[in-house]
Amino acid sequence: MAEFLSQDEIDALLDIAEQGEDIDASPIEKPISKEKNYSIYDFKKPNRITPEQFKAFNTMHDKMLRDFITDLSAMLRKIVDVKLYSIEQMTYGEFILSIPQITSLNTLSIKPLEGRIVIECNPAISHKIIAELLGSGAINTSDNLNRELTEIEIEILEHFYKVFIKNLNKTWAEISNINYKIESRDTNANAIQIVSDHEIVLLVVLEITVDEESGFLSICYPISYFEPLLTKIVEKVFSEGKNRKSSRKQDIKTLISGARMTIESIMAETELTAEDILGLKVDDVIVFNKNANSASAKIYINKKEKFSAISGISNNRKAIQLKSNLDREKQSTLDILREMRKDREQKAKQRKETIERLLEEKTK
Repeated sequence: MAEFLSQDEIDALLDIAEQGEDIDASPIEKPISKEKNYSIYDFKKPNRITPEQFKAFNTMHDKMLRDFITDLSAMLRKIVDVKLYSIEQMTYGEFILSIPQITSLNTLSIKPLEGRIVIECNPAISHKIIAELLGSGAINTSDNLNRELTEIEIEILEHFYKVFIKNLNKTWAEISNINYKIESRDTNANAIQIVSDHEIVLLVVLEITVDEESGFLSICYPISYFEPLLTKIVEKVFSEGKNRKSSRKQDIKTLISGARMTIESIMAETELTAEDILGLKVDDVIVFNKNANSASAKIYINKKEKFSAISGISNNRKAIQLKSNLDREKQSTLDILREMRKDREQKAKQRKETIERLLEEKTK
């Protein structure tokens, strides 16, 4: 039997013991791993986006939402919440199937790049935004949310799109000089075809909440148009993160550099009872724990032991020379970790003994 059993092995043995089945000891001695050593890969949907690029896209759009929430709240004159719901890689055909058949769609040119992107605002929130812009704020319960928007409603909703596109341009301006501009508008998902159905796209979904009404705003980026910029996005986002950490570290260092700290050098120590201290008088001799020739000393920073040192004389004045750093906190952490490991080993041993006891009871 192995020195330590995994949780799966323990559960399996307990199940066998409870069901009253015969136990073969050989599989226990050499458990066979059933873990897969392969992963499923769909060649129809190749992974064009790396985890770092996903993270950079996420960070970039999350940053955009801060200004967008402010502008949208000001336009609607009420508190609005916008969250980054998801970022997914899929085909363009899957994107069309994932949105309502009748919805609000805008295609945007991405000059100087070739191609277009699609922004979709589904009826669950577009009707609410239109109602807010008209001043009523409430959606008529008899209104059919699956109907196509009228020409007037499309014109009204364009104010919302202009606010969003302004923030989109502002965000991408830090990456590349891309000018997003509305090229066409539609309400039928099947009427929008910016790339073939098998083309890979990156879908960014935002969740907008106004009062108690919420819905999704989707941005469809065809990868073939933005692939040259992916590396640049990663470099920009992660360089900003490093700069912020470096700046914060420098700020903290500046703040604490002027802090006053008490330094004490302890040449020798001893212990006395309260009775001995109360009985002290002139000419009494106190014996310390070091002999007269010992020059070693301990340095305390704000009452915490920090350095070991040697005492001496420098320029006819008493001085100490630092010799080593006494990292008591590190040692304390190591002691805690050793205790945790000891406790874990003890529990594993107890589990092993329990399994062996069950096996012995079964064989009797």
